[in-house]
Amino acid sequence: MNGTSPRCSQPAFSLFLTLTVAWCVLATTAMGAELVPPQPLPHKPTGGTLNIAYFREPSSPDGFQATGSFDRMYFFSGNEVLVAVGKDSLYDPAESLAYAYEVLDDGKRYRFHLRKGVQFQEGYGEMTAADVAWSLNRIHREDTGSRFSSLFRAMDRAEEVDRYTVDVHLNSLDANLIFRMFDRASIVHSRKRWEEVGGAEQHKLRPIGTGPYQLVDWKVGVEQRWVKHPQYWRGEPMADQLNIKIITENRARLAALQTGEVQVAWLQAEQVLEAQKDPNIKVWSFTGVGWDGWAWANGLPPLDDLRLRRALVKAVDRDALNKAVYLNTLRPSQAHTFPPESPFGINAQELWQGEWLKFDMAAAKKLVHEVARDKGLELPLELKGVCERRPDRQLVCEFLQAAWDEIDVKFEFSVVSNAAERLAVMEQCQTHITQTGGLVPAPHLLEGRLHSTGANNYSVNLCKGNGHTLSPADAQLQADLDRMLDQAMQQQSLTQSIDIYKQIQHLALKNVYQYVPAMLRVNYIGCHIPSTGGCETNPMRGDGFIRPGDFWVKK
Repeated sequence: MNGTSPRCSQPAFSLFLTLTVAWCVLATTAMGAELVPPQPLPHKPTGGTLNIAYFREPSSPDGFQATGSFDRMYFFSGNEVLVAVGKDSLYDPAESLAYAYEVLDDGKRYRFHLRKGVQFQEGYGEMTAADVAWSLNRIHREDTGSRFSSLFRAMDRAEEVDRYTVDVHLNSLDANLIFRMFDRASIVHSRKRWEEVGGAEQHKLRPIGTGPYQLVDWKVGVEQRWVKHPQYWRGEPMADQLNIKIITENRARLAALQTGEVQVAWLQAEQVLEAQKDPNIKVWSFTGVGWDGWAWANGLPPLDDLRLRRALVKAVDRDALNKAVYLNTLRPSQAHTFPPESPFGINAQELWQGEWLKFDMAAAKKLVHEVARDKGLELPLELKGVCERRPDRQLVCEFLQAAWDEIDVKFEFSVVSNAAERLAVMEQCQTHITQTGGLVPAPHLLEGRLHSTGANNYSVNLCKGNGHTLSPADAQLQADLDRMLDQAMQQQSLTQSIDIYKQIQHLALKNVYQYVPAMLRVNYIGCHIPSTGGCETNPMRGDGFIRPGDFWVKK
């Protein structure tokens, strides 16, 4: 398959990023290189200031370096990716910096055709293939703040062909390449600006991208202030100014939404039911975008013993957790990462409801005592944790603490401000557990936590060289997961790949490996209807998040 061939159909898929397009492209087709005009903005400019409420301290307005799933809510104000996911969960060339791509050399080379005239913010000039190739090549450079090298392990390099054409060369087939680029790894920044400020650390504070708004001020812990990019390639942005307000207290954030102080806000469990009662607020949700639970370092004793990992799961009443903390806004998982009804999901009811993982305090305590006896450990067993300073996650940590105390496990946790700080704590490899979740709308994202090269594989990647090693059983399991994940990536059949991903999830869940998907995630946002445009239909994208540029202030 050299060059192009007839275009494959693209079925819509409402809940998840379908892999159909990627496999179609690899197996039979290439996106034609015809110019796709920019998609017009959804409304004429209305001016004014759009206020969006965020619930924690942002890690960075530079989306390439930002940490945490939820940070998408603000960094897409000014950052744009090479190939964008549309509201139909598929590649949308009309919203992408690359208006078309081709698959060449039997799937080992992707050619991207770039828009002409795309201007960087603050007068940094036109975006060219040199900027795009440099931006993509950051993925494999440690000094750029990249955490994506493992996800792009099949990619060798990006190369400028001419001013508006870029080739991405692969070492091996990767049917997921386009979907990997839907996220922050393919954000395009100005190389001139990056080098001018001295690299990653300074660019992290004041990035220059191509998006509708450009950052002018960041008051840490208070707000980010963005103003419209007057040369934005899709036209004049709808609002003159965008403020991302940091309101960590749930009731205060809901009150700001109710009064119209903010037009859009992220909603957490205790806010959802109250917001749904308010006639001035429209609540939108997006389900099936990942999981909430906890992750741990299997290589850090005593979690190197599967019996203890099972005991910690069996000691948690997930129905009670959902009711007490999430107010029944999430759902207990009978699967692993995806709901059983999704194309990628497994129904692991025999594990969750059977002897293996079922809530059973007495059985959990028995397992803990067996571990202590066999390893010569004193009771209670002591575990360290880290938790985020936001109400729901602190409550989860307190719930775990109380539950595990009943089985003679003492769980002590520290509290930090955001996902970046949680990761920094786990990197020290003295902390067993982090309360967290994961955005996993497509199965290849399992690689981030389950592949040995994954940035969030705490057991292997973060703890190597720190004196901790996997048990022989876990080492074999990791080797099996690596082999299966690589095999799934290189399939040309959607059915075959999905079958492998299902096997991976079952194997990881049975061995309680890396993370515990106690709850299936549902993301919620609220719009102040009287003052906000863009909320008449669900504004959340295929990844379960919003784009600030989709909203405007009603006049």
